Amino acid sequence: MIYRLLLIFLFFLFNVKIILATEETSKVSRPDSHAPIGIMCDHYHKKNEIMWSYRYMLMDMDGYQKNSSSTSYTRARTKPSAGTTAMNSVYMNVPVDMQMQMHMFGGMYAINDSYTLMAMINYQNNEMKIKKHSTGQTKTLSSSGWGDTRFNVIRRIYESNIVKLHATLGLSVPTGSISKEDTMISGSKGTLGYGMQLGTGTYDILSSLTYLHTRKDFSFGFQSGAEIRTGENSKNYTVGDKYYTDIWIAKPITEINSSFSLGLKGETVGKVDGKHKEIQSIMSFAQDSESTGYKRINYSTGINHVFSNGTRLALEYQRPLYNNVNQVQLDTEYSLILGLQHSF
Repeated sequence: MIYRLLLIFLFFLFNVKIILATEETSKVSRPDSHAPIGIMCDHYHKKNEIMWSYRYMLMDMDGYQKNSSSTSYTRARTKPSAGTTAMNSVYMNVPVDMQMQMHMFGGMYAINDSYTLMAMINYQNNEMKIKKHSTGQTKTLSSSGWGDTRFNVIRRIYESNIVKLHATLGLSVPTGSISKEDTMISGSKGTLGYGMQLGTGTYDILSSLTYLHTRKDFSFGFQSGAEIRTGENSKNYTVGDKYYTDIWIAKPITEINSSFSLGLKGETVGKVDGKHKEIQSIMSFAQDSESTGYKRINYSTGINHVFSNGTRLALEYQRPLYNNVNQVQLDTEYSLILGLQHSF
């Protein structure tokens, strides 16, 4: 899958460039004037400018993690609070791997030089392979549909020739389902685990602060932000709050109008509070609220390219450098984000 996306990226880079080369443009901004493509709300626009964007994200999870170390299949079967009998001390099923795909569609409009409005919605495809321990039978569970919708206001705070600073305040609207079901190994319908649901089920407050420092031969920046849940959703649980900080450094290559970046992302997501009222029997750790939340540091490498008409094509690869999860969870292998942006 990674190689396929790289081929798609190279196809756009070397073929679409030929098509766009004939178009006139008054000014093409530096490719590193935007952060790596995995960072949202990273820039603002001038009055009346409009930008649309598309991002595709792939996340792959395989193997087991307990706290900050890899763990075994046997530990992945063991419940956090083991019961008094062998039957209720272990899960009946064990997740094997999981793949998440997300298509993100966004738009930005600057009402003036100080304020830019942004909206984003996403469509998700999730698959999780599970195994029934007693028989060895496996089955792939899936969920798909539209996720939560996000609205943001970006406020320019300071701008000079080398420094840009802005703040973002937004609201996530719970348009994503938290009632996704599938046919389980037993043959009956069951509610999927927390990671397979498409939204949080709550209105969430979004905020961030972004700094960009641009020099002749390089640029660097950071973004710190949070996602705060407001109350309990209709299924009697609350997804954990998220806090994150991104830092990056980028090197522009003016001859090819591209830039290459290296970055780190620190992220903390709290454990689910409460339990999904439609999960009657917890068959695996994927349905257990105790096995949610984490502290993680990812490293990343990326490329931004700007075509002659200002259209941007970007790719970013992320991989955990440190991962500390609550109880046992599937181990995150990598994330890959491909993006296309155009302003007018």
